[in-house]
Amino acid sequence: MAQASGKRIITIDILRGITIFAMILCANIGYNSDLPAWMFHAQTPPPTYAFNPDVPGITWVDLVFPFFLFTMGAAFPLAMRKRLENGTGRWAVTGSLFRRWLTLTIFAIVLGNAYKIGSSTRPEIVKGLFSIGLWAVMFMSLVRLKDERKCRLINNTGLFLLVVMAVLSVDYLGITLSRWSSDIIIMILANIAIFGGLIWMFTMDNLRLRWLILLFIIALKALSSYTPQALAWVPSLAGIGWFFSWSFLQYLVIAIAGSIAGDMLLNHSRSGEKTEVDPYHITAGIIALAAALVQLWGLFTRHILADFIISAVLGAVFVVLTWKRRNIMTWLGYFGFAFMLVGIIFDPIDGGITKDHCNLSYMLTTTGMTALTGAFVLMLELKWNIKGRGLSGSGQNPMLAYTVTNFLTGPVLAMLGIGAWLDTISLGSPFWGVIRGLTYTLLMVAVTCFFTEKKLFWRS
Repeated sequence: MAQASGKRIITIDILRGITIFAMILCANIGYNSDLPAWMFHAQTPPPTYAFNPDVPGITWVDLVFPFFLFTMGAAFPLAMRKRLENGTGRWAVTGSLFRRWLTLTIFAIVLGNAYKIGSSTRPEIVKGLFSIGLWAVMFMSLVRLKDERKCRLINNTGLFLLVVMAVLSVDYLGITLSRWSSDIIIMILANIAIFGGLIWMFTMDNLRLRWLILLFIIALKALSSYTPQALAWVPSLAGIGWFFSWSFLQYLVIAIAGSIAGDMLLNHSRSGEKTEVDPYHITAGIIALAAALVQLWGLFTRHILADFIISAVLGAVFVVLTWKRRNIMTWLGYFGFAFMLVGIIFDPIDGGITKDHCNLSYMLTTTGMTALTGAFVLMLELKWNIKGRGLSGSGQNPMLAYTVTNFLTGPVLAMLGIGAWLDTISLGSPFWGVIRGLTYTLLMVAVTCFFTEKKLFWRS
């Protein structure tokens, strides 16, 4: 099938690649370059960039996390169904989920402490070389190879060197290590990976039950948001907050929705059906993307009623164009419009959509936006066999891509003086502020795709 490439579904890889591209770009654009507020998180606007949870709205930057969660959920059936169908027992697959959780949890703590390297008083070249060395050790610890014996040897050597570097970071760099220092994004992903994976396994042959679980989690989120005292009996679980919090599980809304979309894509890729894409589908795909983009205007500028009306009209046109031409792309579009429109309705109920603190409007709306973007990508792929090599290459190796800028290309640019030069010329210049971000982002894509093409993937 057009969207399948061997064991992979390219649509999911491209979506994840778009997410990683946006993640690195938004983290590296010039923060003092006089760029407009919509270039940053809605709740951390310029010029102070101070977090203000009372600012409603979303920007493209706020789409990064839900897009990643959605693609993580979409990958559940791809990662587990074939193993189960090939005879791997459920207990073995469950064990692999726990190992994935442990890997991501340790990875989150390593990253959280590694970020402290920048605060060391050692010379920049020392910090840069230490960062690069740490990235190399993480590479050894997480790389997957076909030769299992060789892979175990390299992984174990990497883990040993990771301990050595931890000792050096304390003794030589003066860093204080703590299990409470973690990358919160990776920590949330670790919890979603295990709980979302278990839910998918439990409901792999019962989609109706998965929908009911999704609705139950949405109801719990609503209950905790609108009548928090109703859940006062839930234990605080003091002492384990460094690796688990009940608040992490609210993001299952996005991941479970993604798993439903993932099953849709997987079933289609296995069906062997040839999907016809005519001019109506092309127009519908463009409408799907336009509807997602409209949210970035309507929800940021707070034209909620206009946003809902425009989105509903676009949804109706999408349905009219495709109702007699339904295929996997159109079903993904229907799925996206339904979530997005319900999410917009929740905006005034929630007092305005916000990423932090995450509310229902945010989760439902962004879930719909991800699915609609996926429908557009799928249309391009089905019609013109577009593979998005750079994006899909990054999407296939997400953990490597996530670390490249902070621990490899960033330190190299800093040691060469290019990083400081980019910082200087981007001050007060929106153009150079964007160029700064694109420089770091394109370097990430190049490095990640290099390793992806060499079939060197990190466990994630």
